[in-house]
Amino acid sequence: MSDIQFELKGHTLPLDHAWALLQGLLSIAPWMADADVGIHPIQGADTGKGEILLNRRAKLVIRFPAARLADLEKLSGQSFTVAGHSLTLGKAKVKALTQHTPLYAHLVCTGSQDELGFTRDILSQLDAMNIQTRFICGRPQMFFDGEKIASGYSLMLHGLPIEHAIRVQQQGLGLHRKLGCGIFIPHKSINAIGAAEAV
Repeated sequence: MSDIQFELKGHTLPLDHAWALLQGLLSIAPWMADADVGIHPIQGADTGKGEILLNRRAKLVIRFPAARLADLEKLSGQSFTVAGHSLTLGKAKVKALTQHTPLYAHLVCTGSQDELGFTRDILSQLDAMNIQTRFICGRPQMFFDGEKIASGYSLMLHGLPIEHAIRVQQQGLGLHRKLGCGIFIPHKSINAIGAAEAV
């Protein structure tokens, strides 16, 4: 697994844009529906009006298996819409997965509606993957999953061996990878996730 990073041309997106972004990408790459890819959340400045503002450094990042590189490279230069907002994909650059820890996911969803259930789910998944780590849950978040409003938490993993960090990045945790959930990236400090209890 690697990440491919596209330059992104556009102005604004809905704050909760994951489902609409997936639909937009499927309009130009229908093969993604059955592919093992993860679509990172797009970062932008919150306008306070239910939208994020995209600057010139905005990127679309997709985590993908090597077999899909040629398909993804064909997307450069293509345009699509996300809930009525126009986006164009620019130049693409491939980046290897990081060999640094701690790791952070903006949102992880396991299907549990409360933190206790979520924590149990994460412990179970980590155990099944034979991953040794401590983790910190952040604040609950809501998002549209295509059928309903779902919930999840940001999650920091720390104190894990490098080989385990690679495995987590390759496989992710929880549900809805195509909606930006369970995709881990390196983070500088375990303090950034906010108030929570380490497990």
